[in-house]
Parts: sequence; structure tokens; C-alpha cells
Amino acid sequence: MDDHEDTMAAVARFIEKLHSRLSSPPEKELVTARLLCLAQARKEARTVIGSHAQAMPLFISILRSGTSGAKVNVAATLSALCKDDDLRVKVLLGGCIPPLLSLLKSESIEARKAAAEAIYEVSSGSVSDDQVGIKIFATEGVTPTLWEQLNPKNKQDKVVQGFVTGALRNLCGDKDNYWRAMLEAGGVNIIVGLLSSDNAAAQSNAASLLARLMLAFGDSIPKVIDSGAVQALLQLVGQNNDISVRASAADALEALSSKSTKAKKAIVDADGIPILIGAIVAPSKECMQGEFGQALQGHATRALANICSGMSALILYLGELSQSPRLAAPVADIIGALAYALMVFEQNAATAEETFDATKIEDILVKLLKPRDNKLVQERVLEAMASLYGNIYLSICLDHAEAKKVLIGLITMAVGDPQDEQHQEFGVRFLAILTDQVDDSKWAITAAGGIPPLVQLLEAGSQKAREDAAHILWNLCCHSEDIRACVESAGAVPAFLWLLKSGGPKGQEASAMALTRLVQTADSTTINQLLALLLGDSSGSKAHTIRVLGHVLTMASHKDLVQRGSAANQALRSLIKILNSSNEETQESAASVLADLFTTRQDICDSLATDEIVHPCMKLLTSNNTQVVATQLARALGALSRPTKTKNTMKMPYISEGDVKPLIKLAKTSIDAAETAIAALANLLSDPQIAAEALAEDVVGALTRVLGEGTSEGKKNASRALHQLLSHFPVDDVLGGNAQCCFSVLAILNSLNSMSMDGTDITDALEVVALLVKMKHGVNFTYLPRAVLSEVTSSLDPLSRLLAEGPPLLQDKAIEILSQLCGDQPGVLGDLLIARSSSIDSLANRIINSSSLEVKIGGITLLICAAKEHIQQSVEALDVSGYLKPLINALVNMMRQNSCYSSLEMQVRTPRGFFERSAFQEGDEFDVLDPVIVLGGTVALWLLSIISSFYAKSKLIVMEAGGLEALSDKLFSYTSSPQAEFEDTEGIWISALLLAFLFQDPNIVLSPTTMHIIPSLAHLMKSDEVIDKYFAAQAMASLVCNGTRGISLTIANSGAVAGLITLIGFIELDMPNLVALSEEFSLVRSPDQVILEHLFEIEDVRLGSTARKSIPLLVDLLRPIPDRPGAPPIAVQLLSRLAEGSDANKLIMAEAGALDALTKYLSLSPQDSTEASISELLRILFSNPDLIRYEASFSSLNQLIAVLRLGSRDARFSAARALHELFDAESIRDSELAWQAVQPLIDMLNAASESEQEAALVALIKLTLGHNSRRTLFVDVEGNPLESLCKILSSASSLELKRNAAELCLILFSNAKFRSNPIASECIQPLISLIQSDNTAVVESVVCAFERLLDDELKVELAAAYVNIVDLLVGLVSGTNLRLIEGSISALIKLGKDRAPHKLDMVKAGIIDKCLVLLPIVPSSLCSAIAELFRILTNSGAIARSSDAAKVVEPLFMVLLRPDFGLWGQHSALQALVNILEKPQSLATLKLTPSQVIEPLISFLESPSQAIQQLGTELLSHLLAQEHFQQDITTKNAVVPLVQLAGIGILNLQQTAIKALEKISISWPKVVADAGGIFELAKVIIQDDPQPPVELWETAALVLSNVLHVNAEYYFKVPMVVLVKMLHSTCESTIKVALNGLIVHERTDASSAEQMTEAGVIDSLVREKKASKYAIAPLSQYLLDPQTRSETCRFLAALALGDLSQQEGLARASDSVSACRALVSLLEDQPSEAMTTVAVCALQNFVMHSRTNRRAVAEAGGILVVQELLLSPSADVAGQASMLIELLFSNHTLQEYVSNELIRSLTAALERELWSTATINVQFLRTLNVIFANFPKLHVSEAATLCIPHLVNALKSGSEAAQESVLDTLCLLKQSWSTMPIDIVRSQAMIAAEAIPILQMLMKTCPPSFHERADLLLHCLPGCLTVTINRGNNLKQAMGTTNAFCRLTIGNGPPRQTKVVSHSISPEWKEGFTWAFDVPPKGQKLHIICKSKNTFGKNTLGRVTIQIDKVVSEGVYSGLFSLNHDSNKDGSSRTLEIEIVWTNRTSE
Repeated sequence: MDDHEDTMAAVARFIEKLHSRLSSPPEKELVTARLLCLAQARKEARTVIGSHAQAMPLFISILRSGTSGAKVNVAATLSALCKDDDLRVKVLLGGCIPPLLSLLKSESIEARKAAAEAIYEVSSGSVSDDQVGIKIFATEGVTPTLWEQLNPKNKQDKVVQGFVTGALRNLCGDKDNYWRAMLEAGGVNIIVGLLSSDNAAAQSNAASLLARLMLAFGDSIPKVIDSGAVQALLQLVGQNNDISVRASAADALEALSSKSTKAKKAIVDADGIPILIGAIVAPSKECMQGEFGQALQGHATRALANICSGMSALILYLGELSQSPRLAAPVADIIGALAYALMVFEQNAATAEETFDATKIEDILVKLLKPRDNKLVQERVLEAMASLYGNIYLSICLDHAEAKKVLIGLITMAVGDPQDEQHQEFGVRFLAILTDQVDDSKWAITAAGGIPPLVQLLEAGSQKAREDAAHILWNLCCHSEDIRACVESAGAVPAFLWLLKSGGPKGQEASAMALTRLVQTADSTTINQLLALLLGDSSGSKAHTIRVLGHVLTMASHKDLVQRGSAANQALRSLIKILNSSNEETQESAASVLADLFTTRQDICDSLATDEIVHPCMKLLTSNNTQVVATQLARALGALSRPTKTKNTMKMPYISEGDVKPLIKLAKTSIDAAETAIAALANLLSDPQIAAEALAEDVVGALTRVLGEGTSEGKKNASRALHQLLSHFPVDDVLGGNAQCCFSVLAILNSLNSMSMDGTDITDALEVVALLVKMKHGVNFTYLPRAVLSEVTSSLDPLSRLLAEGPPLLQDKAIEILSQLCGDQPGVLGDLLIARSSSIDSLANRIINSSSLEVKIGGITLLICAAKEHIQQSVEALDVSGYLKPLINALVNMMRQNSCYSSLEMQVRTPRGFFERSAFQEGDEFDVLDPVIVLGGTVALWLLSIISSFYAKSKLIVMEAGGLEALSDKLFSYTSSPQAEFEDTEGIWISALLLAFLFQDPNIVLSPTTMHIIPSLAHLMKSDEVIDKYFAAQAMASLVCNGTRGISLTIANSGAVAGLITLIGFIELDMPNLVALSEEFSLVRSPDQVILEHLFEIEDVRLGSTARKSIPLLVDLLRPIPDRPGAPPIAVQLLSRLAEGSDANKLIMAEAGALDALTKYLSLSPQDSTEASISELLRILFSNPDLIRYEASFSSLNQLIAVLRLGSRDARFSAARALHELFDAESIRDSELAWQAVQPLIDMLNAASESEQEAALVALIKLTLGHNSRRTLFVDVEGNPLESLCKILSSASSLELKRNAAELCLILFSNAKFRSNPIASECIQPLISLIQSDNTAVVESVVCAFERLLDDELKVELAAAYVNIVDLLVGLVSGTNLRLIEGSISALIKLGKDRAPHKLDMVKAGIIDKCLVLLPIVPSSLCSAIAELFRILTNSGAIARSSDAAKVVEPLFMVLLRPDFGLWGQHSALQALVNILEKPQSLATLKLTPSQVIEPLISFLESPSQAIQQLGTELLSHLLAQEHFQQDITTKNAVVPLVQLAGIGILNLQQTAIKALEKISISWPKVVADAGGIFELAKVIIQDDPQPPVELWETAALVLSNVLHVNAEYYFKVPMVVLVKMLHSTCESTIKVALNGLIVHERTDASSAEQMTEAGVIDSLVREKKASKYAIAPLSQYLLDPQTRSETCRFLAALALGDLSQQEGLARASDSVSACRALVSLLEDQPSEAMTTVAVCALQNFVMHSRTNRRAVAEAGGILVVQELLLSPSADVAGQASMLIELLFSNHTLQEYVSNELIRSLTAALERELWSTATINVQFLRTLNVIFANFPKLHVSEAATLCIPHLVNALKSGSEAAQESVLDTLCLLKQSWSTMPIDIVRSQAMIAAEAIPILQMLMKTCPPSFHERADLLLHCLPGCLTVTINRGNNLKQAMGTTNAFCRLTIGNGPPRQTKVVSHSISPEWKEGFTWAFDVPPKGQKLHIICKSKNTFGKNTLGRVTIQIDKVVSEGVYSGLFSLNHDSNKDGSSRTLEIEIVWTNRTSE
């Protein structure tokens, strides 16, 4: 950008990019960096940025929400803008303060630096006078925030401190209580603390701020003094500090001393006076110049004046001090301070300061002016006297001139009477000597007014005096710019010119020297005077005149030098002419001056490099001249020929052919001449023609000779010349072969040691070496220079030195050269670099600061070489030097841009041990690079990886530098790019490796960016490249090992687990180099296993969807894979983790075939450890009862038994535990095979290990569960298990083992043979002993076994013999262990049967009381046992009559009320009550009310047990014997059950019930009638077979008569036959009642006679409705029955099944499988449409809820049947069939049944529907979508490809729902393109491209929910971009006609061009151009240049650039586009009418 308009365009373009939403954060960061470069480099760019309306808002937005780098760039840009005051105001008003304050608080140091500088710059200028600005700073709270940043608690960067204090200094003032706020913030202590900072800016600003504080707020001075500020300020005033710091410190001391007496004393006490005196004289002593030096003198002087109470007092004090014997400072300094005070003294009438007597000072100075050894004191005295006499206020007070004579006498001697020439010469000579030897004398002469006399002396003095005067004045001019100005103002230039003309040789030389110092401008007068001297007739030497003229011309303006006629131009041309002078000295001088002029003023060489200038030089060169002339002419030619920005570096028209031959000829002479010629040729060879001529003249030989024999200067020029040649010609043409080339390289390298590092010569030399080192193998070069360097390692030392000590440019070249050797000699380079530790620092510095990409990459490669063998030394060197952190920042920045590096041809080797190539590197089609050979684009990543792996602190630095975000962006870009597989992916696995190191730091793991990285890593796990997956797994391993639970959950949910599983067992065999790399870097060997084990430890993962998806993959690994033998054992371990505690996972494993796989794996006899692991996994699986029902479970039984027999000890143990779980299944326990485990399990009982014994015991216990009949098999086993059990019970084994032994004993004792075994008797003693144990669980099992043993009567006798057994058992009947209590009670029952003494012992032991306590709280089952015990006890009459028995009655009645009380308990309780209450005395003492007694008995009257009914009625009969029980109202509640029992037909029950009714019917006859007693009694009466006993019959008739006589209406309820039967009764009352009833019937109904003779029955068959689930099987069987012919019946049966299937529970029933088969069979018979619909709908319901039903449908052939229905002519049938297919394949249950034919059928159905009805059935589309979603393997099929056209048609013609489904399906297919073969991808993409117009329409019309998917498809489908140029408007030119045409380019493609339309400013082309794209262009632009063709060439009419991204989505993008061009002066707009269209690819 060379002009203002280009700058404006660039700024506008950058701001537009910032404003665009399409720009990503990294792009915006890059744009801000470019804007920063513009703003810093060009003032006009700052103006444009500041005037742009959008700039400030965008900058503020980025400061708030941009990336860290963008914020820093914007803050720096604002700093640059604030350099201009107008822009500073705009920045301030733009709202920058709040975001800058936020950025100032950032964690990033760079961000804080940038923010602090911006705030400082914004606060600069005239802020204190700007009310608006002050208000803004006050409102935003800037001051408190800045003070907070300076708080010592916040350790701040030094640079930030400097800017913050500067900003506070700028903002200080009385407004808004600034100082008060400062003091409240602890500002004094902060400022004083900053005075000790090692940052000069912070110190200076702090001191200045402290001065302003004390001046504005005097009350702060005591606090300042107390804080130690005085000592700090005095220290800063000292000599070792920066001049600005010293001046500010003196300012603060001045302010401090002006306000407080205490402060003055503090300064004096701190020995401040000598320091201040030294500060006054510092500028002259230390040669200071500028405002800071003057400020230091002024502030120090005023501070001393304040201390001394005035300037007058100070002068007197200094005068007296200078005479003191005890000096506070060197006397010279005191006198110098006095001189300065005298010079600046002013008498002010307004001040109260008294005048003093100047004569006192004069006297002191006169006394001091005496001969001394110290000349400095004399000079200072002279200065003081000069100041005294020169001060207008003091000089008037002096009466005598004695002191003046001392100094002025010398001057008078020099300028006195000309006649006294000798006196004059001595004086001037004295001054000359003085000025030569004493610097301060120059100021003395100036102060004393000596310059004008000396100038006068130049013209009027003697020859010697003039020479000395010229020398003096030259000395004065050299000393100080101020003195030089005084000399010039005294008119010295004309005087010197006169001396130059008329003086002698020495005078002319002195004059020339003075003029070169004195003349600072090239005015025409001076030039003309010099030119006159030059061209005069003087016969003397004109060398001095030429020298002065050359000096003056160097200062002339470009215009004056090149404009003909100007004085400067004439002088220049005169110098050219003088070259032909015959005077050799003049000739040499002219040549030298011209050479110097052209060298210094490169700006004029372009204009002056003409024949007129060059030819005289060339001509003179060819003549016989001195060596000096030739050299200078060569220099001049070189300067004229040196390339510039505006001059064509490849052409020198002013050098004719053959002009350089003299130089070349000269180069072939002596070595000195050769060096001179080559020095001239070095620049001339930049012209290719000259270079070709020189090359033809064999200039290379001369060059190599000079390289070998020449001086260091000659070698420099030879190197530069060789560089020029190599820049034009190939190395083959320049250098003759291997020898010459290698010699040149070694010679140049050898010469580097003698070259200065500050010149350009060494740069050219290095350029040559770099070119030669980069050579490739060729015909003439089989032995390359870099091979020589590799062999001659000493040649690398100069490069190492340059790298360590050279300036940046040379370091860059050294890096460029050395980096080429990395591939050949990495070890040598590493040793070389480590030998110079500063080399490591230099490399880091250049990587950080170099703008050259090649340098950065080369530096990184060299650092990698150094780290290869010396990683510790390398990192320590970087850390100590402070470069480590900036280096990491730079590497991170490079990492962000690594896509640019791939073109660099560098190879970097990784650390040792990783050079072997592995098997996977050898591809069939491509030459796959070794993964440890890193291309240039990845070296930054690789170095970061090395550093991070070694240096733990570097990880956080990488994160702070944004490395984590960069890696996230890189991985996301790779994983989200459709073209990622075609890109260079070397950096991807290294990125993952770096992440593996970074994530070893828990702080980094907690970064929010980590969550963004995990999906990318998960995507890498799907890569086809094993190396990518492996190192992605390493990164994840670091995450899970150092991260939080949330991180682990994120990884689990990311989908990475499937990829990790693919690595299991794969690495060791196929990737040994990766494993070695991991071990070298201390990474885990098997990251996949580490991650999976960690993840599966998390319950949410283990129970979540991730585990469910992983299980089938792990199960697949159980099947042995030859290439991955290590996979199955790991899979077993992982499956064990997943199965533990999760029944759902176990089911999934079973469905995935884990049981079969494990069984088969076991059959292969794996290793013992694996065998044990498999058995353990089977145990875990079988712990889920659902899995045991699988057929595969039974298959595993055999293998487990085999392991039990033949396996290792651990395997047998695990197998026994697995069998324990497996035996939960009754079907397995019932199998014969299961019982084969008995023998090995019995054998295990004899094992030494208790755990094995316990495993065997629990398995045996489980095996025999519920199989009492098969327990006899234990009898047939080898050995006696009871013997083993008895040993265990008697041993010292654990109680748990004894408990299980007791449990098995319980089982064995169920068999009489075992109970009768003699060993069983031996078990009694240990069992009784264990009953006394404290372990309740053991006691429980022992008691139960003991109780079972007591089933043997003999064992009861043996047990009863133990005296304490009853007491032990009774003691256990308490607590909460119900099984124990029940066992104890059962044992007591058996001990008490028929043993009255034992019963009494039990009662005495309190068993009744204990049981009564338990009855209310224990379950009913236990209550039954207690009731049975009571029954046994009350069978004894003595106990039944006892008071203890009476206590039992009421609790037993309460127990009988329990609804869950069993029949056995009821029977026992009732029997016990009968035993007790049948005793009259017991009944008499009954305290319960009738309701409390009768109520529980009523329910027992309806019991299903006859015995209970019998006991209940018997008990009720006993109770009703008492009258108050008969009369109680509760009694009538018993009527109904009694009536029912009366009619039940069981004789005993009838007898007891009717007997009870006899007593009740008297009191409650109506209740008996209402309860149906009439009918029941009538049945008894008319009963024939069998005939009831007479007593029963009579009692029944009596009861009936008791009821009937109450109410006559009851007669009508009695059958006639009953009444007739009742006439036979023997009871008179019964006969009367019967007769009355018959009479009533006869009177009421005349026809009753017939009824009396007939019997009537009521036909009421009540059919019990069965449970619905039992109807499924019959209906299914009915449909399957071939005999079923009726269509109607079949239809009804199907309809019934359909109704049943609508209930989810019924649909899941086991019989539903047969229903599915029946319905499929029905569909195979091709029923009617209605029946088909019913059957299909029924199947939908069945398969919707059951995977088993789906498999049943598939196995019955239902898939093919339903496929055929898809083509049914009925749309409803086809739709329902499609829905059924969708349900069948809604998961992976039927994955083996899915096929291409299914896709084809659905496609055909879709096509048929569209053709026949012109509609789209959405169901077909949904079904396709489900199948493609669940079975990605079909995506690659031909059927899927052929389906796409129909999907496109559906997208075009379908409803909104259909369109949405099609979009989903197409997106699914598109997602698989990255894994498909490329030809299939292209086919599918080409077909899908037909949808582009439709998708574009949908983008405009469809709902927003469609946009994302439609846009995704549009941006991945191939298409054509057609650009039509219609016409142009207003294409007129300033001159000539317009013959317009347009040229179009996109990217790097060839341009397209329209026709030329002549003579028209509004041409019409209407031409279209088409570009075909495989992938839509993203980020590309269309560039159109409109030009006009004319006779003299082509003129550009304008350009337009169009972003073509959005046309992909919009389809058409058209309009008028303005052309941009600079020549459009009138402001009219030139436009092009353009139309851009994106559509699907046209057919080729």
C-alpha cells in the first residue's frame, strides 16, 4: 500500500471483516493484528481508523468479548491512535475506558501491558484541561482501579507499573477529590514502593506523581517523610539512574523542600546536599543533552535554594563551602554548582528574598583562581566567574574588574592589537591547548563571550592565529550543539570559507573540519561559495574544498540535487567533471566524495544513475589511475547501481555492454586489485545482463580466489558478489562442480569470524551459504555442500557463534543454514547448540520475534535437535533466561497457523529410539510417512510436546498462552472438515500427544476448553489411522486420570468408547514404535484399557447408555482374533466391571452373545488367570436371574463343571461361585448335568482354603434348593459329605464357614439316610456347642440344622439327654431373628411331643411368656409355630388348666384376627383354645366379651379347611352354651357362616353348625332366615343320598320351624317338598309349622297343588370368566389349526388377538410369541384386505413392546411377507406394513435380517405411491430413515444409492413432514461419506445434487427448523457456479474510447475473459462462465477486473470482488456492482450488472 487510498481501502476491508458475523474469532484476531501494524506504521492509517464510524464500536466489542490475542491487538491499536491528540479524544469518547479497565485485570500479562499502555496514552495530552475527559475518568472510577493495580499485594508486571503510574500522573489534579482518593487507597506507600522498582518509567512517574501530591496536598508531606521517601528520592537522583528518573526525583525533592521545614531537615540529615550538588553539575560532567538534563539542573538548584532559604543564601553557602576544609562534595562540583546558580540567578522584586553582596562571591572566586594541579577546578572557577560577570543582576553590583581580567585576559590576548602578533598567537595557542585538554573550558570560553572574537580572528589574525582559532572553534562545535549554534550565529561560516580559500594547508584542513561540523543546511549561498572555490583558478589542492562541498551536498534536499540549474545539482556535476582533473589528489578527493555522497544519499541515485553520471566514472576506471581512484570510482558505481524501492533491480540501462569488462579484468590481476574490482562488481552484478556478462568472463574464478586468499574485506565483497550471481543463475551455471561449491561454502564460513556482525556483508555471505546448503542432487553435484558441513563439523562453529552472539538478522540466517542439517546430523547439532548455552536463548528469541516463517521453523527444528540428547539442559537454559514462557507463547501462535507451514521442506527427527519404521507405515497406494518424521507444519507442536513432557510448569504456560484453545480449534477444524481425510494429518496425532501431556496437570483439565476438546478427541477415535486413535486415547487417559468425574462422564458420553475398544489388544503387535514412544514420554502403554477401566468405575457410566453400547463391542472381542490375542482377557476384565452391580448390563451382555462367547472361550482352555476371570464374569452375569433363563446359560454349565474338575485352584473357586449363581435357575438345578457338579463340589469341601470350602458349600446349598427328592443323590457321591461337614463344624474355622456347613447339614438332614448315619449323631455335640455362639447368623443356621436332625426320633432322644438343651432353645426365643426363633420353637415342639417332663421344663423356663411377647410383633408364620407349641403344651391337661394357659387365650384370639394367619396356625390356635376352653373352669374365667370372642371365630366358619371349620364351630358351640353369648348381638354375625356350613354337605360340619343354629334360631330367627337358612336347612331336609342322620334331620327341621313360625311370608320361601318332608318329623312343633305352611300355600295359590307334586330347578350356569392371558394361546392355536376354514371365525380370532395386544402386559406375555407366528401364518394365506389390516396392526402392537416378539416374527418369515405387503394396491395396507417394518427395525434386535432388498422394497413402494396417486406416503420415508439411522452399514449399498433419486422427488413433491424426513435421511447418508469408498461418495453426491434447487427453495420458504440441515446439505453437494456478465455502465475514460472487456478469476484457477465491446461506455456482453465444484466454494471470492483495450495497452477501468459463499444457499445472487478504481476523479460510479447462479452440476 503505497498511497493514502490503498490505506483507506485496506482499513475499510479489515473493519468490514471485524463487523462480519462470518469471521471466526481467530480470523478477527488476525485482522486486528494487521490493523495494529497499519496504525503503528502509518499516520494516515491512524487517521482513517479514527474517522471510520464502525471502528470504535467494533474495538470496544472486541475488548469485551474477543479472544485474548484480539484484545491485546485492539488495546495496542488504541495506544497507537492516541499518539494523535484529535484521535485520542475520539478514543476517549468512544467508550474504551470500561473494557480497558477489565482487560487491565486480566490474568494475561500481555493483556495487562496492552491495557495499561492504552490507558496511559488515553490519559496523556491535555486531559487535565478537558472537562469531559476528566468527567469520564471520574465516572468510570479509573483512579481507584489504577491504585488497586499498584497495590503491593497484586504482584504486577514492571511495564504495567510504569504505564499505570504514568496514567495516574497524567490524571492528577484537584478535581473529583483525586488526592483524597489517592491517600485513602494508600497511595503514598504505593508510590514510595514504586521508587524502588527496577523499571525506569515506573520510578520516573512515581517521583513526578509524588511531587504533584506534595504541591497539591501539603498535609501529605509528613506521611511522605515517614515512609522513607527522602532516602529513596536521593538515591534516584544519583548517577547510576536514568536521566528521566533523576529529573523527576529532583522535582519531588524540590516540592518536598518547598513545603516543610521538617522535610528540609530530613534531606540534610540524609546527606542530600552533596547529592543535589552533584545533580546540578551532572549534565556537564556526563555530557547530558536535552530537556531532562536541564530539568535535573533546575530542580536540584531550586531544591538547594529551598533548603538554604533562597537563591542568594544558596550562592553564599556554595561560595563559603568551596573554601571549607571539610567539603561536603568535590570542590569542582561545588564551584560548578555555584557557576550554574550564578548563571540562573534572577532578582525578583516581588519576592521577599534579600539581595546579597556579589563582591563576596567575586572575592571567593578570585582566591580560588590560582595555580593548582587540578585543572578542572580552574575551569569551574572560570565558568563561575563567567556566570558572575554575565549575570545582569549581579554584574552591576561589582565595582572592579579584577576577576574579569583573569578569564577575559586570555581572550584579549587572542584578539588584542594585531600588531602584537606574537602575543596574539600565544593567547590563541593557549586557548587551543585548553580546549583540547579541558572540556569545561569550552563552556567557559562560550560564557565569557569568546566566540565572536575568535570568529573575527579567522579573518584578521595571523596565519598561525587563524589556524589555532579555527581549531578552537572546531573544538567548540564538536563539544555541544548549543555552542555550535553560537558559533554559527556569530557568522563563522563565511569566515571559515575565507580561511578555506586563503589559508595555508593546516588552516584549510582546520577550516574544512570546522565547516563539516558547523554547516547543517545546504543553502545555495554556501554551495555557490564552495563551488566558486572549487572552480577557481587556484593552483593549490582543492581536496578540502571538495570535502566540504561533499558534506554540504549530503544535506541538500532531493529536489535540489536532481533539479538541473540548482546550486546543489551544479555542484554535483562539477564534482563529476573534476574526476577528469589532472591533479591526482583532487581526482581522488572527488572520487571519494562522490562515493560517499552516493552511498549516503540513496534517494538521489535513481535520478542520477544516468549515462551523464556513470560514463565518466566508467571511462575514468578504464584509464590508468591510482588504486585509490579506482577504488572510489568502484564505490561510486556500486552506490549508483544499488537497488532501491523504486528502481528496477533487474535492469541497469546506464551500464552498457562491455562496461564492466575493465572491472572483471581488474579482478583477475593482483589480489588487492581483485578485491577492489569485486567490491565494485558486488552491486553491479544485481543487473542480470551484467551478471551474465561477468559470468561469461569467468568472474567466479576471481571470486573464489578472493574467498581463499583475500582479506576479510575482500572476502565480504566476494561473498556479496557471489550472492548476486546465485540470485540470477542456477548453482550449476555459477559454480563448476562439487569441489568449487564445497570450497566456497567452507571459505565463506571460515571468513565469517573476521566479519563484523553489524554490517550487511556478513548477511550476503550467509545468503550464499544458505543457497548452497539448500541445493538438491544434480548432474554436476552429487556431493552436496551440506554433506561437507556434516563431515567438517568445525565449519559450523562460526554459525554457532553467530547464533549465540549475532544480531537478529544473522541469527536468522544461521538458523536457516543449520536447520538444513537437522535430518543428517541431529546429534552433532544438538551437541553444538548445548556447548553454547546462549545458542538456546538465541533460538528461542528468534522463534519468538522473527517474522520469517522459515526462521521460526528452523529454530524449532534446532531446538528439537538440542532436546534430543540434552532435554534437561535445554529446558533449564530456556527457563533461566526467561525465554521459556515467551517461547511457548510463540509456539502456540505458530500452532494456530500451522496450515501455512506444510510447504516448508524440513524434516525433524523425534528423540532417540523412535526411528524404526513400523508395519503400518507401508501403504499399498501411498508412501505413508513415518509418524515420527514431522513436517514443518508440526514442529511447533512437537517441540511443545517435548517441553511439556519434561517440564511440568510449562503445561500451565501453554494453557495461559491459549494453547489449549488452539489445539481445540485445530482438532475441531480437522474433525469437522469433510476434506480432512485428504489433508495432511501429521499434526493431528502430535496435537493429541501434546494434549496427553497437558492434561497431566489437573488445573488444565479443569479449563472450560477441555470440554470443547473432548468431542474432537472422540471423533479422532473413529479415525482410520491407528496413530490418531492411539494418541487421542493417550490424551483421554490423561484426562480421566487427572480430571473430575464430570470430565469422565463427558468422555463417556462423547462416543469415544467404541474407538477405544477397537484399540484393545492391537497395539502391542502392530504398533511397537508407538508403545516405545509412550514409554519414552512416560505415558501409559495401553491408554484404551486405562480409560475404559476408569470410566467403568463410575456408576453413571457403568449404568448408562455408553456401557450399553460398549458391551456388544467388548463381547465381540471375546471371540479369539488371531491378530489380537490379548484382546479377550482385557474384554473379560472390562465386562466384569460393567456387569458388577448392573442387571441391565448383564442382560445386554447376554443379548449380545456374551454367554456363548465366554463358554466357547472357556472350551479353548485359556490361561489359568483368564479361565478364572471368565468364571468370575459368568458368576457376575448369573447373579441376574433373567440371564439364567437363557439357553446359553445351560451351555456354560458344562464348561464350568469342567473347570471345576480340571481347572486351576483360582479357576475352580470362581467356577464354584458362578455355579452358585447359576443354580438359581430351577431348570438348571433340575438338569442332570447340574448334578454332575456335586462330586467336584463335595471334593472341594476337603480343600485347605476356607474360601474354597465356602464357595463349594454355597453352591451345593443352592443346587439342592427346592429339590428334596433329589437330595438323595448326595448318598451316591464318593465319600461322606457329612464327615467333611462334621470336621468343619468341629474345627477352628470361621463362623461363616460353619454357618454354611450347618446350612448344608440342614439340607442333608432332610434325607432320612443322612439323619440315620452315625456321623449325624456326632454332629449333635458341635451343633449344640455352636448354639451357644455369639454370632446370631451362625446360631440361626445351626438351630435350623439341629431342628431338622430332630426329625429322627433317635436323635431326639440323644439331644434330649443334654441337660441344658431346653434352656438353650427357650433362651433363643426372643429378639428379632425370626428364623432362629422359628427353628428354636420347632425344635422345642419336637422335643416336647409325648414328653411331659420336657413340656413342664419349657413352661418353667418361661416359654409361654416369651411367646406371648412375640405374638403381637412376629409374622403370622411364626405365630403358627407358636400356636403349635401352645397346642403341644396344652395337650397336657395339667398345663391346660394352669394359669399360664389362661394367659394364652386372649393373645390367641388376637392372633386369629390376623388376615394372613395360615391354616396350620389357625388349626393349632383353635385346637389350643378348645383344649383350654373345653374346661368349664377355664370358660368361667374367660374375661373376653362375646364380641371379642365370637368375631374372630366367624371367619373360621368360612375357612377352606374343614378341620378349622370343625374346630371353629366346636369352639363356638362351647361358647354359646352360655346365655349371654346367645343374646349378644355379635352372635347374629355368625349366622351366615353357620348357615353355609349347614348346607355344605359334610356331615360333621352340618352337625356342629346346625346344633349351633338351634341355639341361635331361638334368639335370632329372622337373621337365620335372612342369611338363607331356610334354603340351606331345606336342602338338609330333602337330602336323599346319603340320608342325613335322624338327629341331624330333626335338628334341621326344628331350626327351620323356629324360623318359619316367626313370619308367614317365610312359607313361600320353602319348597313344597320341604314342607311335605317336615310332616314326617317326630317333633310336634315341626309338624304344626309344616301344616301351616302348606295351608298358607294352598289358600294363596290354587295351582299350588300341582307345584307340591312337582320339583323345579333353576337353570343358571354361571361360567367363570378366565384371565385374559389364558385366551391368547387358544386363539393362536385356533388360527394355526389347518382345520380352521371359516373366514369369519379367523377374522374374529385375529380381531380378538388385536384387542388383547393393545395391552402392554399382554403383549409381553410368553404366549404372545405363538400369537405372532399365527398372525404371520394368517398373512401368508393372503387374506382379505380387512383381515390383512387387522393382522398387521396386531403384529405392530406385539412387536412394539417385545424384542422376543420381533424375533418371532422374523423367524416365522414375517419380514418377507411384510415386504410383499409394501407393494399392496391398498395404500392403507402398504402404510401399515411400512409402520410394522419401522417397529421391527427400530433397534438392532433383527440386524441380521436387514438387507438391501428391504431398502429396494421401500423405494419401490415410495415410487409406486408417487406414480399412482401423485402423493408421498410419509410413513415410507420415516421407515427408511429409521433403517438408515440404525444400520449405517446399508449407507454404502447400491440400494441406498438408488434410493436417493426418489428421496429427491419426495423432497420436491412431499408435505412438510415428508421433507423433514427426507432431510434427515440425506443428512444420515452424508455423515457416512467420510468412511465410504470415494466412488460411492461421488455417486451419491452427484445424485443428491439434483436436490440443490429444492434445498435452495426450502431455505427461503421452509420453517427455520429446516435451515440447518438444508444448509449442511447445500454446502457438501457438488454443483456449478455460473457467472453471467450482462452489461457495464458509465465505463468512460478520461482519454480515448472505451473498448471494454472483463476478466474473471476464482481462487488459483485460470482466468476467464469476455469478448471486447468496442467504442461503448455501456457495453453489453451477456456472457456466462461456469465453474464446476466437487465441494461448494467456502471462503472463496470472485475477482472481476474490467479493462479497456487500446493501442498502447490495457487500462484498468476498475475491480470488483464478490464473496460467493451465500450464493450456495440463495441460488441466485445478482445486481449492480460498483467498480473500484483510483482514476475515477469525477466521483461518478462505474458499475457492472452481474448475475451469479449456483445449481446442481450439469451433465458432462
